[in-house]
Amino acid sequence: MSGTSRIPFFGIDRQYRNLREEILAASDTVYKSGRVLDGYYTDLFEKTLAKMTERRYAVAVGSGTQGLIFSLRSVDWGDRDTRHKVLIPSVSFIATANAVLEAGFDPVFCDVDPRTGLIDLNKIPVSADELHAVMYVNLFGNIVDYDQLLHYQTLWAENDVHIIEDAAQSFGAYWRGVPSGKLGDLSVLSFDPTKNLNNYGSGGMVLTDDYNFYEVVRNLRDNGKFDDHHMTGTNSKMSESDCAQMLVKLKYFDQWQVRRRQIAEYYQDQLSGIVDIPTVDNRVEHAWHKFVINAPNRGRLKIRLDDDGVETKIHYSKPLHLEPVSFIFGVDFNLGVLNGAEDFCKTALSLPIYPELMDAEVEHIVDSVIKNIS
Repeated sequence: MSGTSRIPFFGIDRQYRNLREEILAASDTVYKSGRVLDGYYTDLFEKTLAKMTERRYAVAVGSGTQGLIFSLRSVDWGDRDTRHKVLIPSVSFIATANAVLEAGFDPVFCDVDPRTGLIDLNKIPVSADELHAVMYVNLFGNIVDYDQLLHYQTLWAENDVHIIEDAAQSFGAYWRGVPSGKLGDLSVLSFDPTKNLNNYGSGGMVLTDDYNFYEVVRNLRDNGKFDDHHMTGTNSKMSESDCAQMLVKLKYFDQWQVRRRQIAEYYQDQLSGIVDIPTVDNRVEHAWHKFVINAPNRGRLKIRLDDDGVETKIHYSKPLHLEPVSFIFGVDFNLGVLNGAEDFCKTALSLPIYPELMDAEVEHIVDSVIKNIS
């Protein structure tokens, strides 16, 4: 492998080696204080993320999935009626569908652009008077056409359709200079170990400018206890040590993003015309959470790359409307109609992309793709 060893898909172990002393010191400070929940570092982390995303309010929660559930419940609170459907893209992590079902709504699957995997807003299969919310996904660090989404929200104004940004994969991305995390009535981040800003466990953040949504989410994450338990909730918090560690990582986040962009640009330059590579709207600054190519011979290419020491992943092997949970819950859809989603999931293959990749490794990945693509 020209001086390189096997190239793993994730680099969290490499990240930890680089930050070990600072991470351990931050954790030690928390544990010595005796305050391990709901303290200084949680508050500071929330305020820091709110400022970075130009939001008024931020609430740290136990996971991105729970953040999605809480967001849906907050826009629903005290206002449930016949509009019980939530529009979601049919290409996303299963948490997107699960969150809608767990919040008590019916997911409506929308087709996607077969090249990007982003929701195709020209193919919305339901009328506004049936929708309670649109929960769109900034897949792989890209951002949907937010201008088009706002246009629809204006048309739907009399129906009060809420917009929730699933920004689990897009922290660090921008739409026309506006940060992901700002692009909706509520936005949800995830900090699981695979994310650009990652925790060594789970974690998430709900962001909003609406005080009422903020208050509901705060109640929901703490068993509804802030106001005499007038709502049900659960225990969904990030620990003080988690938040202290995340603050350490935020010091390096911008330079990590620069490195991700460098790797993505090299992939784009070297693989253009060789394989179908991601397309990015010129209004978007991509976060490059994943670099996903579309290869008709995906299975064979994946095996050959593995033989060359390059670990790849498939995101995602099937669209959400074909996942078992959709059948179990009797979600309504028509097989063969969501062709963009079904086509995308047959060809998508994710290459390694993280800041700790060495130049020689990135070059080897490109060389291996070029050698094995035919």
